[in-house]
Amino acid sequence: MLSAGSAAAQTFTTGASGPALGNVAAGSSGDTVFEIDASTGLVTVGSGFGQRVSIGAAYGVATISCGNTNSCNGAYANVKIGSLNTSTGRAGFLSNFTVAPGSGTPTNISGTDPVSFRIGPFTKNSSLTVQFGADFPIKSSGTTGAAQSRFYVSAVASPSTPSSTGTARNATATVYRAISLAKNANLSFGRIVRPNSGDGWVELAPTGARTNSGAVWLLTPSPTRAQYTVSGEGGRVLDVDIPATFQMTSPGGGSVTVTTNNNLAATPTLGSSLGNAGTLSFFVGGRLDLDSDTPGGAYTGTFVVTTSYN
Repeated sequence: MLSAGSAAAQTFTTGASGPALGNVAAGSSGDTVFEIDASTGLVTVGSGFGQRVSIGAAYGVATISCGNTNSCNGAYANVKIGSLNTSTGRAGFLSNFTVAPGSGTPTNISGTDPVSFRIGPFTKNSSLTVQFGADFPIKSSGTTGAAQSRFYVSAVASPSTPSSTGTARNATATVYRAISLAKNANLSFGRIVRPNSGDGWVELAPTGARTNSGAVWLLTPSPTRAQYTVSGEGGRVLDVDIPATFQMTSPGGGSVTVTTNNNLAATPTLGSSLGNAGTLSFFVGGRLDLDSDTPGGAYTGTFVVTTSYN
């Protein structure tokens, strides 16, 4: 029991949410270090070959609260945020902590792992928040899916020093396998006879079917569709970028336009399910327009296909 005229000491409690990377793709080798900005929540790749699939702010928010006592009025807290050096899944250990104002403004900031700062003033039954960022490594090997890296937030009344332990808080990510794209076959139109007069075209469908008007296919060599295989995390939706057109040229100065086609579904999706490897194969064909004045010769050209997780 408190005697008349005495005061209860301030009691500070802490809480935290985030950091949360959302969905990320691991690199094909080594760690990918995702750097989370404390002020904006923006995520950049500091090193490695992975990518962040999700969008939106990823910073963490630490909440420091002072209790139901008049001594909280005008009080300040010393706070420490640091890694507990434990993790699950493909997550590595957090490092390089930084802080930025939330509802409170951190002062006397020092260190990065842990980062220490002072915040206040508080009032009775009040809370202040601080945003924080960190470097969040994701490994190229291990179990895909949910990943966590643990850290702590501790606070005591200033001028005391907060402890370097505390209740484990979790920085989170959902990790996909590295995505890769392999070309299995080139697009080839074989040999074509141009129209005797006027315009013409030949088209190779992604099924391998050939159609033509004006221009004529020769029997050999047989035309071939381009074929690609995407490998990555099962069940994930993809963005696949195929140019709508590209140019083919000949040594003699001729130029023709190819309009591409493909057999991708409206929502391309890797086979299997999260936690397992998945693949998706697709074909690219095209229509080649030419006329009676198109110069003869061997025509070549290139087009670039890219893919990423959606």
